[in-house]
Amino acid sequence: MKIPLEWLADYVDLSKLSPTQIGDAFTQIGLMLDKPFDGKVFDLEHRFDRSDWLSILGCARDLAAYLNVELTLPKTYTQEGKNPASNQSVAIQVDCPAIVRRFNTRVFRNIKVKPSPQWLQSRLEDYGIPAINNIVDITNYVMVELGQPMHAQDLAKFTKQEIVIRQARDGEKLCTFLGDEISLYPESFVLTQDDVATVLGGIVGGRATGVDEHSTDIILDAGNYDQTVIRKVSRKLKIQNETVLRYDKFLHPDLTEYAIQRAAFLILELAGGEYYQNVDWQPAPAQPKTMTLRLSRIAKLAGFTVAHERVADILTRLGYQVLNSSPEGFKVVVPYFRTDVEVEDDIVSDVLRINGYANIPTAQLQSAPPEDITPALYTFEDTVRDIMVQLGAHEFITDPLVSRSEKLAGAQIVLENAQNSHKNALRTQLAGTLAELIPNYTKQQLGSGILFEVGKIYTQQAPATDWHSYAETRVVECLVFNTAALPKDLHKQTSALLTALLNSIGLKGVAYTTTPTAQEAAIMCQNTVLGTVRYNGFTLFTQELLNQHRQVERILTEVQNAQSIETSVVIAKNMAVGDMLSAIQATSPKLVKVDFLEEYTGQEIDSDKRSVLIKTYFTADISQSEAIKLVDAAIFKWKGISH
Repeated sequence: MKIPLEWLADYVDLSKLSPTQIGDAFTQIGLMLDKPFDGKVFDLEHRFDRSDWLSILGCARDLAAYLNVELTLPKTYTQEGKNPASNQSVAIQVDCPAIVRRFNTRVFRNIKVKPSPQWLQSRLEDYGIPAINNIVDITNYVMVELGQPMHAQDLAKFTKQEIVIRQARDGEKLCTFLGDEISLYPESFVLTQDDVATVLGGIVGGRATGVDEHSTDIILDAGNYDQTVIRKVSRKLKIQNETVLRYDKFLHPDLTEYAIQRAAFLILELAGGEYYQNVDWQPAPAQPKTMTLRLSRIAKLAGFTVAHERVADILTRLGYQVLNSSPEGFKVVVPYFRTDVEVEDDIVSDVLRINGYANIPTAQLQSAPPEDITPALYTFEDTVRDIMVQLGAHEFITDPLVSRSEKLAGAQIVLENAQNSHKNALRTQLAGTLAELIPNYTKQQLGSGILFEVGKIYTQQAPATDWHSYAETRVVECLVFNTAALPKDLHKQTSALLTALLNSIGLKGVAYTTTPTAQEAAIMCQNTVLGTVRYNGFTLFTQELLNQHRQVERILTEVQNAQSIETSVVIAKNMAVGDMLSAIQATSPKLVKVDFLEEYTGQEIDSDKRSVLIKTYFTADISQSEAIKLVDAAIFKWKGISH
């Protein structure tokens, strides 16, 4: 909601406040600054379902109550207009009463249409509405000021002295005042002249009966309609304007009378002419809403007591009418413009806002904070996510529904009520759904990336009728891709990522063993399978990681100069390096760690063999010669290895 400062000053005395103080006050009552104050206009945003906050007066009312100053209401013309002659009255016929709650009209004759005075033009332009002429500008001015859309039509352009409101016909055409032709449909409703649509109800006026500089006699209307119809029709026709913005909310039917009285004052002041009564169509007048506010309820929700006199003053300043007051509370009439107030707690919210959240007293908690019931696995997975992001990976959440695969028959869970054949089973791994994202990267000319997801995979170990064999396993999946890299390069990057992740969660003594498919290796720790690793990614079972992880040691209690030795070992090409590393590390407690560095398969090496470079680390209490003897002994113990 945009509020020009000059306009706001008509209702609230702001002479002793700076723009910063005004902005802070708006923020305290729930109207937050959406943009910095530009010297003229406050651009405010609110998250409340408040139709009155789509008017400058509604915002000014709460501001005045918070600042504890008087609210000055705009001038209105409350006297009844002249009684029209029989041939001067404009008949109103409503054929869709389920949509129209009230249609309030007045007639003005012998007016003079001309440019608006500069003060009115400036305020509308500061708000963002261009000035057109004094009559159109007044309808826009009152809409912004009070929150009630209005519309004026030129009676000289009527073929009959009547307005019929009906639902539109399918394909019916209407030319808006901007010159756009729109095609209507039955859910919308229109104001018609001689069965020709001239106004799209609650949304936009038509060009056929628009007010121009030649107009002298006009009919002014302020309608109240079913907001759900306005919302649906405007979205379908893709029309969004200031009128739709307000009719989107629940406006009270009584607001039309106030808007008519305000517009009548401005028209008589700025356009002259004569003012006539006309039909106010309202088959069922709205009844005021009476509610009870208990002081005990305020104390229960706020945690402190607000004085009886203070509550009464706040209610009065916000427009509530106090019918009955007692030491226990109040019986009040809710102001008609507060259509958002439904329960007692809504009134409590008003009292606490205007009383000031800064006035809530501080107190020491008398009990311990509630116990954290978040499962440890979820907290651990968040830690894994943070580590992966720090390593440069991008997290995704992919669809667990995939297409049924014959290769997974018996292990894949197939849906009996699938909507289509492409989503008729549950995934058994995440690598496939992550791989579907790679084309999105290449489409954006991103040739490389690290993708990961923390989610579930679904498997079954018995026939489909045995529901107990269904298993959900939580995993973290990582996929590395680079369209310009060789598999060997992807393997190096994957190994570095996996090592960094395991080190970050304190896992040591990890070994790798080949699997029957020979396409991946199992990740082992203390005879427990943590997951699998491939040349371009890895899968880790988060529950097993949680069971095995240790607190990472960040501080060294003593400085140690550990021994390390690099050794080249020639092994058969089909021999697993992981098994060899595990065997070497198990030879002595003085051997801290064994790392694989690189391999070589040059001309000096037989075609069925490869040279593997490893690095062994020892405790500080061992000499270099002793370390070499330990490595040699471990290698010769490993059968089939030549040194």
